[in-house]
Amino acid sequence: MKKGILITIFGILLVGIFYFGIELYEFAEGVKKDIPKNIENFQNNRKLEIIKKEKKQKLDTLNIDNFNLLFFHPNEKEFEELLIEYKSESEGLYEADSDFGFYINKVFDSISKTDLKIKIVTERIIEYSTKDGIKYLDRLKNKEHQYGIIFNNLNCEPKIEFGIMTDIGIYKKLSQFNKNCK
Repeated sequence: MKKGILITIFGILLVGIFYFGIELYEFAEGVKKDIPKNIENFQNNRKLEIIKKEKKQKLDTLNIDNFNLLFFHPNEKEFEELLIEYKSESEGLYEADSDFGFYINKVFDSISKTDLKIKIVTERIIEYSTKDGIKYLDRLKNKEHQYGIIFNNLNCEPKIEFGIMTDIGIYKKLSQFNKNCK
C-alpha cells in the first residue's frame, strides 16, 4: 500500500512538473517572441523622450522675426533667484522691476495703437534673424542686464538694448532705429 501511495504521489508530481514545464516553456516562447517588440518600444520611448526634451527647449525659445519691439525680463522664478543672489539690494531690484513694468506698459499702450507688433516676454532664448543668419540671445547667459528691449525690422539688423529705459528713452531709440533702417 505504501508503494501505491508513493507511486501515486510520484505520478502526480511528474504530471504536475510536466504540466508546469509546458506552461513555463510556452511562457518562455512568448517572452522570446516579445523581445524584439520590447526593444522596439524601448527605442521608440527613447526617441519620444528626446523629442519631448527638444520640444521643451523650443517652448522656451521665441522667434522674434514677426515683432518690431520686444521687451524681455526675468520670469518669476528668475526674479526670486535674483532676490536671493542680491539680497542686500533687494529693494533696488523691486524698484528696477517696477520701473521696467511702468515704462514698458506706457510704451505698449501707446504703440499698440499703431501697426507695430509688440511683445513682452520671459522666454529664455530669443531667436532673431540677421544678414549673417539666425542668432540667439540666451537671457540667462547675458551678463549685461536681465532686462532689455530688442528693436527689430526684417530689413535691418536687430538692435538689442540692455537695461531699463524711460518711455521717452524708448521712443527716442525706436525713432533712431526706424530712421536708420531704410
